[in-house]
Amino acid sequence: KMSKKLNQLSKEQLIELIEKSKLNKKYGLVWEEIPEDQKINLLKFHPVLKEHKELALDDSNNKTNYFIEGDNLQALTALQGLYLNKIDIIYIDPPYNTGAKDWKYNNNFVDSEDGYRHSKWINMIYSRLILSKDLLKEDGIICMTIDDYEFPRAYFLMEEVFGESNHLGNIVIRNNPSGRSTTKGISITHEYAIIFGKTEKSQVSYLPRNKNQIARYNLEDSKGHYELVNFRKAGAFRSESEKMYFPIFINKDKLSVRIPNLKWDKDNSLWEVLEKPNKNETLFFPIDDKGTERRWRWGVERVIEFQNELVVKKQKNNYQVYIKSYMPNDGVLPNTWWDDKKYSSTAYGTNLLNDIFSSTQVFPYPKSLHAVKDTILFSSPNKNAVVLDFFAGSGTTGQAVLELNKEDGGNRQFILVTNNENNIAEEVTYPRLRNVINGYKNLKNEKVEGLGGNLKYYEIDFVPADNSDPSMYELAINLVDTLCLKENTFTEHHTSKDIKIFKNKEDHHCCIVFDEDKIGQALQKLNNTDGSYSFYIYSLGGETFDEELEDFISEHPNTISTPFPLTMKNIYKSLK
Repeated sequence: KMSKKLNQLSKEQLIELIEKSKLNKKYGLVWEEIPEDQKINLLKFHPVLKEHKELALDDSNNKTNYFIEGDNLQALTALQGLYLNKIDIIYIDPPYNTGAKDWKYNNNFVDSEDGYRHSKWINMIYSRLILSKDLLKEDGIICMTIDDYEFPRAYFLMEEVFGESNHLGNIVIRNNPSGRSTTKGISITHEYAIIFGKTEKSQVSYLPRNKNQIARYNLEDSKGHYELVNFRKAGAFRSESEKMYFPIFINKDKLSVRIPNLKWDKDNSLWEVLEKPNKNETLFFPIDDKGTERRWRWGVERVIEFQNELVVKKQKNNYQVYIKSYMPNDGVLPNTWWDDKKYSSTAYGTNLLNDIFSSTQVFPYPKSLHAVKDTILFSSPNKNAVVLDFFAGSGTTGQAVLELNKEDGGNRQFILVTNNENNIAEEVTYPRLRNVINGYKNLKNEKVEGLGGNLKYYEIDFVPADNSDPSMYELAINLVDTLCLKENTFTEHHTSKDIKIFKNKEDHHCCIVFDEDKIGQALQKLNNTDGSYSFYIYSLGGETFDEELEDFISEHPNTISTPFPLTMKNIYKSLK
C-alpha cells in the first residue's frame, strides 16, 4: 500500500519527502500521520458543554462529579479552559486494538487487515495525551492500561509525551486468571498499567497493607503492632562499620539488655569495654553461628535511647537479641506484580456490573473495580483529588472514586468522558453511576445501599469557530453551562435574556452579562448578597469593565472579571 502511494507522488514531492525525513528524529516512536476527522472538525467548530439538567443527581454536600457524553478529543478541548493544571490523576483504558473491530477511526472500524492499524491507534491516542497532559497538575500522575497488542507502542508513546525521566513504573496485572486463548497458542492472563508523572514532582504514594502484610506484625505493645527482627544485621560484616561492632550485656535472669561503659579507641578502630559484666550478665557480640563477625543494626547511641525495644530470647545454650520492627503507618509502595483475586476482571468487573444492572452481558471486559481503586490510591494521597477518565467505558472509575470516598471520608471528584457508541453513555455508563449513587437490587434481588454523591450529565455541542460577530455571540450564549461548571455554581439566582447569575453553597456567584448596557441591572440583582464573584461580560474587544465594576469591587474585593468570550476563544485557538 505504501509503495502505491509513493508511486503517485511527483519527483518534486518525493524529494520534499526525503528532505523532511532527514529532519525527523532517528530514535523513538515513528508512525504514519493519518488525519483524524475529529481534529479537522475542531478547526471549524468549537466544542461546548450542554447540561442535561433532568439527569442531575444531588444528595450530598460533596463535590459535584461530571459525566460528559461525546468524543474525548472534543471533551478534552472543552476542558482546557476549565481544568488546566487542576487534575490530580488520569486513569485511561483505551481500545486495545486487537483487530476485533472494537473501535473506529474516522467512523470506520479498525480490523486486523488494516495495514495502518497501529498508526491509526497511535494518532488517536497521541492527540489525546497531548491535551490531557496540560490538564494534569505539576505533580499529577497518568495511568494507561493496555495489553500485549499495543503495549510496546503505548509505552513509547507515553515516553514521547511525558518524557523518559517521568516514567514511574509498569505494573503487570493478573486480570484474567483463567486465561484468554490467542492465535499464537499462549494463553494471556495479564494486562499492563503504564504509569508516568507530568514532572519530576510526581511521586507514587502508598497502598494500604493487605491481610498477609498486616499478619507479619503479629505482636503488639503500647506503641503499636510489630514483628521481631534479628538485631544482628544479616549479610553485613564488622569490617564495613567498626563502630557498629560493640558488646552488649545480657541479663540472664531478666532477659534484658544494657550497654556497658564504652570508649572508642580511634587508633585501633574498636570499642574499649570499661567495666566487667555483673554475675548474672553475659557479654554478647554480633557473631553468627559460624563465628563470623557481623555488626548490629543500630549504633551505641540508639541502643541506649531505645533499649526497651530490644528483646532477648534464650535459644538452647545461647541467646538471640531482636529489635521490635513496628508496622509503618503509611502503608506499602505498590509492586510491579498484582495477582490478588480482587484484580480479576471477571469476578470484580463483569460479575459486579451484572449485579449492578441485575442483568447479564451488560458490557464486555469492564475493569476490576479494585484495580482502579488501588491505582487511584497510589497515584495521590490527596483525599480531595480530581480524577479524569476520558475512556470511561462502563464507568468503573466513577464507582471507584465514590467507593473510596465512602471508605475513607474523602471528597474526591471524577470527570468521566465517553462517546455514545452503541448507546453506551445512555444505557451503561450513566445508569451504572446512577445505580451506585442511589442504590440498586442485585441479581439475587437483594438491596444494595447507594454510595451517595453528586453527578451532572453533559453532552458536547458545537458552535462555529470563525471570528465573525454572530459566531462570537453564539459562542458566548452557548458557554453558560461551561462557565457554571468552571465556577461550580449551579443554583439559579437570576435569569433573563441578557443577565444570568448562578451561585453555590459557598456564596460564590457567577455573573454572565450579554449586553454591557445591562451591567448596572446585573449589579442591582446582586444587592444584599455577599461572598465572591466572577463576572463574564460580553465584549468583542476583551474588556473587563473595571470602571463599571469599580464601586462593586470596592465593596466586594473577592471579585474577578474575565474577558468573555475572548478568553475561551484564545484557548481554542492555541490548541490548533
